[in-house]
Amino acid sequence: MILDAIAATGHGARELGASSALLTRFAGAVVRSALTYPRTAFRLWWRSVINQVRFTAADAIPFVGTVAIAVGGIVIVEASAQAIKFGASDTLGRLLASVIVRELGPLLTAILVIGRSGTAIAAELAACRVYGEIDALEAMGVNPLHYFVLPRILGAAISVAALTVLFDAVTLTSGLLSARLIQNISLAEYVGSLKLAMRPSDIIAVTLKGAISGAGIAALCAFEGLRAGRAPTEIPQAVTRGVVDALLFVVALTGVFAVLRYL
Repeated sequence: MILDAIAATGHGARELGASSALLTRFAGAVVRSALTYPRTAFRLWWRSVINQVRFTAADAIPFVGTVAIAVGGIVIVEASAQAIKFGASDTLGRLLASVIVRELGPLLTAILVIGRSGTAIAAELAACRVYGEIDALEAMGVNPLHYFVLPRILGAAISVAALTVLFDAVTLTSGLLSARLIQNISLAEYVGSLKLAMRPSDIIAVTLKGAISGAGIAALCAFEGLRAGRAPTEIPQAVTRGVVDALLFVVALTGVFAVLRYL
């Protein structure tokens, strides 16, 4: 089984080529397991998805909201100050839409989710591998990908997409209040500049980027968790690898979306 191959090669296959091949096999196994998910397990599956959404999204709202308020106050006030200083206040909307909505919001949201939920996924699955829970599920005829991986991928995708939209909304709102108090920018001027710079397709693109980021974060952290060996010392190593993989993924995804937007 693919999970046995992951565990067997997890320690010796640190080269990029071997890891990439193993990750490709894991991705293929996840897709196949999604297509063959047993209908009788849907109720349990949805319960796991809801629990993942609750932990990743609902419980993280205060944390993400606080960071969004701080980012909005810092970035938007500085941007508005520079725009007014150089007589380019009409470009404020384009600057905010580009920096906050399209780039900074999705990236920071993904990083916050990696630190909060990605580490938890990697640690949980590594502990399940170390203490034999994966083997116990396989002995009972349960596919661990069905039970552990797929609900986390879907739950994280929904959560990061929702948190990204929330982050952008809170950031722009807090920026409005800060710009109003410090730079005396009117609501009409602020909203008008955003309307000129943003399109409905931007919201769709941001939501899609968030969903892909969430799915990738969960999949990579689950992959690294399942690569853990039998020693308890493998758990923190799996968490570290999962965080690094997920960070590289979200940064690369941001670059890909930026390139596609200007093609």
